[in-house]
Amino acid sequence: MSEWADPELLVGAWLRDTLSVKVWVDPKPPTNKWTTAPWLWVQRGQGGDTLALTLDDVLLDCDAYAANADHARQLGQKAWAAMTLQLPKHTFSNGVFVTSSTCFSRPAWAPDPQYRRAAAYRLILHSLIP
Repeated sequence: MSEWADPELLVGAWLRDTLSVKVWVDPKPPTNKWTTAPWLWVQRGQGGDTLALTLDDVLLDCDAYAANADHARQLGQKAWAAMTLQLPKHTFSNGVFVTSSTCFSRPAWAPDPQYRRAAAYRLILHSLIP
């Protein structure tokens, strides 16, 4: 199950559907990143560890990008609300469920040529052994 090894795929798709926004999960951003509407970049952060075969403790970086500062700020806030209020106790279609989703570092400005709000979230994911 590739989603288990890469929770950014699960959470990225969930954020895309929940917020109706473009979400990028690949390691290299799109070349036209500043010519499109605001978007999120979700990547597995450093740290966290697999605790057991059916349990994963993961840090996810979730950065909001936009050509306009207000748009980056608004999208970062929407992502924060979704990650902390809606994602806990969510079950994905493949059976992986989220028992905890907490904010590790709230959305804050980060260096970038345009506008970027960076945040990190700690998730505890569970799955049944296939």
